[in-house]
Amino acid sequence: LPLSPQEGFSGLRHQAGLPQVCNVGIQMRVTQKPSLRGFQKALVITVAVERLKNSRTVQPRPFSDDDLGSVAEEHFSAWSIFSFSEPVDVKTSEFTHAANSTYRFSEDVCCDIQDIDHKSLVLQKEPLRLLAVHLQGPNLSQAVRLKMSVYRPKTEAGTGKTPVALSIRGQNLYLCCVQKDGRPELQLEEANIQGNLDKSKLGRFLFYKMIVGKHTRFESAAFPHWYICTASSAEEPVGVTNRLGEAFIVDYKVTTHGVSC
Repeated sequence: LPLSPQEGFSGLRHQAGLPQVCNVGIQMRVTQKPSLRGFQKALVITVAVERLKNSRTVQPRPFSDDDLGSVAEEHFSAWSIFSFSEPVDVKTSEFTHAANSTYRFSEDVCCDIQDIDHKSLVLQKEPLRLLAVHLQGPNLSQAVRLKMSVYRPKTEAGTGKTPVALSIRGQNLYLCCVQKDGRPELQLEEANIQGNLDKSKLGRFLFYKMIVGKHTRFESAAFPHWYICTASSAEEPVGVTNRLGEAFIVDYKVTTHGVSC
């Protein structure tokens, strides 16, 4: 706690405004309203006085700046046990450090994806969207292969979620989650995301991949608890939902391939 000069030097008898003489030749003047910064200086002087008192060979002489500097350097650690509070003019501003929002690129992984109802994803040009369709035989070639860009940290701390971006292999079409008419909506957006991903700017493209049992889910990073989903019926658009265990399917089988995307 901050101390007044009277509390800090209880062993000295003094009167405000009058110089005080110590037996080692140091003069101190106590003011009525000492600043806390002045108390810091007084603390160092007190340490110096005690040091000289305990010296076996004390020669009366003026206390020089060099003496004070050496004592202050030697006893600087003593300052750490005190807490000083002085008014500080603080200006606040909104700022997010890049390290908090930037995900470092790790690798690209090519993968095939089906929901647990064995529906594959097919690209529809007009309007531009993904459909979940049952495919068989030669029609299997219509299924899109996804490029999954994986970012570090490989898992969000304590969550088991891996940050990824999903795009259609061979095209610059990325899955993204945006707000439309007051609710999240899954869309395809043309983009060229290279290297690291800044969530503060490109968060709509970021999803968290998580393993639930034997299957995979993809949660929107921009809209927590909203998952990429397919409808229970075929040939319906791929979307997002926050209602798990109901009509929409959020679990997928993801098959990765060891080939360059």
